[in-house]
Amino acid sequence: MKFAHIADVHLGFEQYRLPYRADEFAEAFRRAIEIAVKERVDFILIAGDLFHSSRPSPETLKQAMEILSLPKERGIPVFAIEGNHDRTQRRVSAYHLLEKLDLLYLVGLREERVESEHQTSEKTERGWLVKGVFEKGGKSVEIHGMKYMSAAWLEKNPPREIFRPEGDSILMLHQGIRELVEEMMGKLPESQRDYYELRLGDLPKGYLYYALGHIHRAFLTSYDIGKLAYPGSLQRWDFGDYEIRYRWDGRAFKPIAGNPKGFYIVEDWEPRFVELKVRPFVDINIKADEETAKRELKRLSTKIPEEAFVRLDIRWERPYDVSKLTELIKARYIYVRTRFERKLTGRTPSGEVPKPEEYFLPVELKAIELTGEKNIESIDDVVKLFLGEGWDERLPKKAEKPEMKEDSPVKKEDANLKKEKKDKTPKKDVEKKRPKSSEKSSERKVIKRPSKGSNLLDWLGGGR
Repeated sequence: MKFAHIADVHLGFEQYRLPYRADEFAEAFRRAIEIAVKERVDFILIAGDLFHSSRPSPETLKQAMEILSLPKERGIPVFAIEGNHDRTQRRVSAYHLLEKLDLLYLVGLREERVESEHQTSEKTERGWLVKGVFEKGGKSVEIHGMKYMSAAWLEKNPPREIFRPEGDSILMLHQGIRELVEEMMGKLPESQRDYYELRLGDLPKGYLYYALGHIHRAFLTSYDIGKLAYPGSLQRWDFGDYEIRYRWDGRAFKPIAGNPKGFYIVEDWEPRFVELKVRPFVDINIKADEETAKRELKRLSTKIPEEAFVRLDIRWERPYDVSKLTELIKARYIYVRTRFERKLTGRTPSGEVPKPEEYFLPVELKAIELTGEKNIESIDDVVKLFLGEGWDERLPKKAEKPEMKEDSPVKKEDANLKKEKKDKTPKKDVEKKRPKSSEKSSERKVIKRPSKGSNLLDWLGGGR
């Protein structure tokens, strides 16, 4: 027998709030189905997350119906389960609508018994277990499976206690399995428990093929007597799912290849990966000063296709204008992430390195927090921080103000220089308050906002 194994389609996903990305996700699904039909597969498996949402828009439903009509016209049944993105706790989901239109067959635990040309049901203590059935040439295959379930539910109901293969069988699940996720991504701390819901030992044995979904990276291994496979998502999900990564080693960019996108064609229980050509995601990592970054990115730009989505991950010790760097890369979409990595020098009397709050002003720490993990649009929040109401209150009291380092973004001015500036400042630019005879005079600090078009870094005291 020959079948296609597809997962994580995510129809309707307007990635980065770009409507045309939803069309590209649909187009990838269309190409996968067209290839499967051309390969003359006997049936198709969709292992969860056909939709990005449990409530797909009318346009997304229309796309699904049009694409799934292709195998229907050729008499190729499609078996599916709900993923974590598109599952619902309501009795009826978008999958039930597609099933009603004879576009797919939903398998898993259900409240009602279902019997059809390609479905049969078994009564269990958890409800009706609906299975897919396909027969050809006197041979038959059963497709078992269920929708995405939480780790808490699976702890009480491990799949090995629900499913038992009978003859040639396939198990279809949309779950993360710890041992496999760690093999792909490295050892996971307990804080990242949401990456998986099962352990390998929770799977029942005896299946010839384990058709999995949920992990967006293609992965193939063996389990008991069968093959276990994640086909991954059809489109790139984020910049961690890159086509190529360029990492700066201090002298040059070193390329690191990412993972292909596509699905599996399984013939006589042997999977073959079919790669799809999708929009490239390029991840660039560099730690350098402005001059070096500008020079090296200009060289690298010739290797980046214009249709690519690019993430520029910059680590610096002293901020600079990254907008000049983005102009060097002629790509469709550029996302900038900056990370502040100033080295703390000197030690306390006890020999410990000073804590950040002892080295930076509170307003500086807030600015670092705002810009550290976000794109260049975060500069608006930083501007509001420095220009907004309550600036005086964000600075420590005079008696508690720590001594600033010379390379700090906000430089400490010399007292004489302050006095000189104060003497030369026109009266209209200074707000004065004359104390009454019965009051003690107090100094009031006036923050002058930069004029329109001025450079924020210059106003802060120089950032270069």
